[in-house]
Amino acid sequence: MEISKDKLFVKEYFLAAGECNAESEMPLTLLANRLIEIATLHANYWNVGYKRLQEENRGWVLSRMAIEMKRYPRINETYRISTWVESYNRHFSERNMEITDEDGNVLGYARTIWMVIDFTTRESCNLAELEYIQKNTYDKECPIERQGRIKKLTPERQSHYTFAYSDIDFNRHVNSVRYISLFLNQWEMEHHDHFRIARFEIAYTKEAYIGESVTISTEETETEAHLEIASEQTSHCKARIVFEKRQ
Repeated sequence: MEISKDKLFVKEYFLAAGECNAESEMPLTLLANRLIEIATLHANYWNVGYKRLQEENRGWVLSRMAIEMKRYPRINETYRISTWVESYNRHFSERNMEITDEDGNVLGYARTIWMVIDFTTRESCNLAELEYIQKNTYDKECPIERQGRIKKLTPERQSHYTFAYSDIDFNRHVNSVRYISLFLNQWEMEHHDHFRIARFEIAYTKEAYIGESVTISTEETETEAHLEIASEQTSHCKARIVFEKRQ
């Protein structure tokens, strides 16, 4: 079932067993994919999605994301995601999401920041030119904190990875969600069995490409971690994870 509106876009999903993580719930990577998907669907509904902007050699790029969950959808559960644009300026659009169960109970929220870039210059475009945003901002509460500045790390441990074919998306650079997978893989399954991710923040700074070798740095306490993926002198993204003990 899909309900489309100018200011609020809602889509219903079903969490199949094959989509779940080892804890029989929705993995953070799938949730991030769904959030990107519903943002894309809403843009397509406005006719300013990939197909339209590609004609002008432009496209939407995810800059920052913050997710805060009371709990994640569980195996064989129906859930809904709604999205709306809260505000915008010349450079960025603030798009929020709400995740609920099939009875309307709130499971969590997300805040995302998007920009439109010119694929030739790789520079941001003026969002004031996109008239639809002016008409369709929506005054709906998103009670979680905005994305904060992720601090500079003092690495306590590091690992290394070289991006391969399956990490690359249609833009021929590393898929946004693959960075999240790398971050989560810095802990063994036992850690994820004991702790759930209550809040996740990520800030993207520079694309990485196939064959590029990166270092994943981690600084952590029992309940919070700061991470960075970088190659030589280039930082590709930083993240902050707040863990909560499972019941």
